Order: sequence, then C-alpha cells, then structure tokens
Amino acid sequence: MTTKSGQSSGKKDKPELILICRVSPNFESIEQVDLNLQHTLQASVDHYDFHRATLMLLREGKVPVCWHSSRQPGHLDSGTAVQSERCIQLNNYLSKPENRHRKKLLDPLAPVISTNLPVFLQAGDPVGTMEIGIFNTDYQTGEYMLAKAASLGRHMADIIQESLFHRQKDRHLRKLSVWLEMINTISSTLDIRQVLHVVAQLTADLFSAKSCIYLLDEDDQTLIPAVAVGSYDPVLKGKFKALKGRPGFPAIKKAIKTGQPVVVNPRNSEKMLTRENVEDFNYGWVVLAPILSKGTSIGIMQVDRPPEAKGFDGEEIEIIFAIARATAVAIENARLIDMLGQKEQLLHQLVNKLITAQEDERKFIAADLHDGIIQSLIAIWYRLQRLSSTEEMEPEKWHGEIIELTGILNEQIQEIRRILYDLRPIILDNYGLVPAVEAHANSISEKYNLPIELEITGEKQRLASKTEVALFRILQEALTNVIKHAGASNVKVSLALGNENVELVVEDDGLGINKNYDDQLQPMHRLGLAGIQERALLLGGDCKIDSKPGKGTKIKVSIPVKTTSREEPGK
Repeated sequence: MTTKSGQSSGKKDKPELILICRVSPNFESIEQVDLNLQHTLQASVDHYDFHRATLMLLREGKVPVCWHSSRQPGHLDSGTAVQSERCIQLNNYLSKPENRHRKKLLDPLAPVISTNLPVFLQAGDPVGTMEIGIFNTDYQTGEYMLAKAASLGRHMADIIQESLFHRQKDRHLRKLSVWLEMINTISSTLDIRQVLHVVAQLTADLFSAKSCIYLLDEDDQTLIPAVAVGSYDPVLKGKFKALKGRPGFPAIKKAIKTGQPVVVNPRNSEKMLTRENVEDFNYGWVVLAPILSKGTSIGIMQVDRPPEAKGFDGEEIEIIFAIARATAVAIENARLIDMLGQKEQLLHQLVNKLITAQEDERKFIAADLHDGIIQSLIAIWYRLQRLSSTEEMEPEKWHGEIIELTGILNEQIQEIRRILYDLRPIILDNYGLVPAVEAHANSISEKYNLPIELEITGEKQRLASKTEVALFRILQEALTNVIKHAGASNVKVSLALGNENVELVVEDDGLGINKNYDDQLQPMHRLGLAGIQERALLLGGDCKIDSKPGKGTKIKVSIPVKTTSREEPGK
C-alpha cells in the first residue's frame, strides 16, 4: 500500500531511493546475484533520475547485505563504502533485533512516499515483502517516480527469486509466484501506474522478454504508450513514447476486434506489424493480448522476443492473456475507486457552492430591498406624511402627487416580482414547465440579444414538482454557461415530453469545451456542468455533454416521467 509522509530531510533536489527486501536466512546466493543487482541498481540513477539508490537484503540473524549507487563516478559497490546518512541511520535502527520484526522498516526515516511489493520467497512462507521508499524530493515528484521504482524493485526481486527457483529446478513454482505477486500487487495498491509497471516487469522477467502496455484512446482507439520494460534502452523508450496518437498496427486491430491474443512470428511480422516497427524494435516473436473491460478493449499487453530467440508456446500465450485479464481488473478497480474519490470531492465542492450561492443570494436580496425598495417606500411614506399634514394644498397638486406616488409604487411592485421570479418563478408553480421554459428563453433572448430557437414536442402535461424544478434549473444553468463562457451566436433549446421520459437539450454554436472535459479531474473546475449532471442523476436520469473546441456544446438531459406523482399545491 502506498503511503506518504509530511516530513523530509535534506535537500529536495537529489532524490534518494532505498529498497529493503526480507529474504530467508538460508539464502546464500549472494555471489550469484551480486553483479545483476549492482547493474540494476545503477540503472536507477542512470535512467530513473535518482541521485542515490540503496538495496538492502535483510536476513534474520545475519548482517544485512547492501548495494549502493550514486551519480558520482566510481560509486557502484557492494558493502558499505558509500552509504548515505539515511542508510547509516537505518543500519543503526536495524542493529536492534526487536526493530527487525517491525512491519514497516522505513517509517522511522520518514520517506516522502513509500510502498510495499509482495515477494515470493519460499514454499513455506510464500508472500514476503520488499519495502520501497523515496526521499529528498516533493510528494508530487516522488509519486511520479514511485511507479518506476516499483518496477525496478520488482525486477530486483525477480533476480533474487530466479536464483532460488533455478536451483530448485521448479519452473511451475516460479509461475505460481508470479500469480501470487500479481494478486497481492493488485489488491494492495490503487495506483494504476504502479500496477502497470509491476505487472509489465513481472511479465518481462517471467518470459525473458520485453513487455509493454498500450492503453487505447476512447474516442479514436489510437495508442497511448503506458509502460515499457525489459531491454528498452533510452533510445528505444523514446521510440515507444513516439507511438502516442498513432493508430494501432494490424495485429493490434485484430486483437481489439476478436478479443483474443494475436501471435506474430518472423514470417508475418511485417504484415501484422509495420516494417518501421519491426526495424525500430527488432520484433520477431510477439504476443498481443487485449486488455478487456466489459467486453471492450481498453488496452493491449505486448510481450516480444527478437527473431533469434525462441517463440511462445501455447501455455505461455494463455498465461499472457490471463495476465492481461488480471490487468483489466486492476485498471477497472483503480478507475472506480478514483471516480468515487472524485465524486466525493465534487459533492463537497457542490455543497460548498450551494451554501455560497445561498449566502450571496441573501446578500443580493438584502441589498436590493435596502437600497431600492425600502428607500423608495420610505420616500413614499414621507411624501404621504407631508400631504396629510398640509391642509392648504390645492386638489390639483394632490392629484399630481398621488399619480407620481402610484408610479413609484408600481415600479417597486415590478422589482419585487423580479426578485421573486429569480428565487422561484411563480409561472413554474402555477402553470408548469412548458410556460416557464418559454418565458425564460424569451427573457434571456431579449436581455442578451441572443437568438434562441425553442422547440417543444409531446403532450404538454404537468410533471412531478421536483422534476419540473430540476429541468428548469438545468435550463437556467445551461443558458448561464452559454452567456458567460460559450460566446455563442445561436442557441437551440428542445424540450420533448414523452410518456416515459422528458428530454431537455440545449445546444449552442460557441467555443466548445476542452477535449479533456471527460477526464476525471476536469469536472472539478466546471461546477455548473457538474451541478447539471448531479440534478439529473438525483432523479434517476442521465446527462450527456458533447463538445469539441470551436464546434459548440450540446447538453442532453433525460429524466424519467414516473419518478413521483404530482404533488398538490401547498404540500
């Protein structure tokens, strides 16, 4: 589970990575893994922007074994030659036997962000842990680097495991470990970037291959390169990232269409991929498995080996497809949890907006009453007092004064009606939704000189009070957005009253909304539209917002007619 700390020590321009892996006290393969672990750790400072990195193997009853690496030349060494101050603190902390049994060994060092990875170590105790902590940076940077650090840690754990399983000559145990680790990773973190990095690394190590994951753009199914691990050097990763926005090559299109893995071999690679891709990535043997969510492909998992390597057998293809299915579950879970979090935050913001709007409305009404209506009524009162105390005034003057006062009273009556209309249109309660929509559309059109085409279809029946109020408020909010933000020259409002649903559509030819509106963070900055959606959802309806930059916006709301029966007035 990922955690964060509010503390950090040292300068925040030299990120430091510390990994602790608990291994069995019987683990004696240090020499076998020494060089591989050193080179892997060095990669963290060469390619992952860490200034310093440390890996510690912790064995019960034995002295910890450490590897250190830093950006300064000559610091690739096992032992304790270039320990950082934090590593010295950690060694001192672990020198006390009681501290070694604590669940989170890095917590006393207050990492900026940390996480745990499951590690399959031995049959008797299948799930161990690797702790990963990032220091000397801000939380946002640490969060970004954690996914890559988790992939790096996963690869180190695989190196350690491989030395154990190779000695045991039990490859099925290795496959079982992958499933255990994957299940634990998916269940222990909701960070989708971390999940994708760890799953890809597990897959690459399991099949001794390169592994990458593409997500698919929901609109046009173009590629979104997410993660690439294995023998991807910086140049190759640059080429991988450059695939963003490109259409999928034929093998990917086939996997999306069939919902089944597609296998590419050296004989059909140029046909199923592209010549450019084959040359750039040295593709030979490739398996592309669709990542399916609710029957729709949301991504592609790709595992590949060079032409001179061994191809993939049927069992390996099935395992890759199973990993892709597990990845789909992880993505869906992360998205759902994220949506719930965003929803909760949005509701807090909407409630805050409602409270603020209520207070602003009260201030506005108080100012209107005090500065306008009350002052006018006081003036009328004084003039009436003067008239009543004057006995000598000629009748003609009385008559003229009364006519003038009558005009002032009429103005104030109209002002009170305006205030009441803004609070809640009487026409809505007395005559229903259709006359209220017609009146509001005409009022906005005249006030702002904005052409509004109004179309009303279906039987003009009264609806449940809360349905009428919700649709009227939605219309108000939609037209307010058009006036404030759209810069539109024409607006069309359609109201369709059906037997089962009532549909309200507000369409303009204005500036449109940024393409990323549907991204989960965007509604936070568009509370008006979010409020429209919430009003529709509260009545069991739905709201669709279709917009493109420069091509206007279309808001379509549909609400069931049978939500409740019409309340009687006064109830």
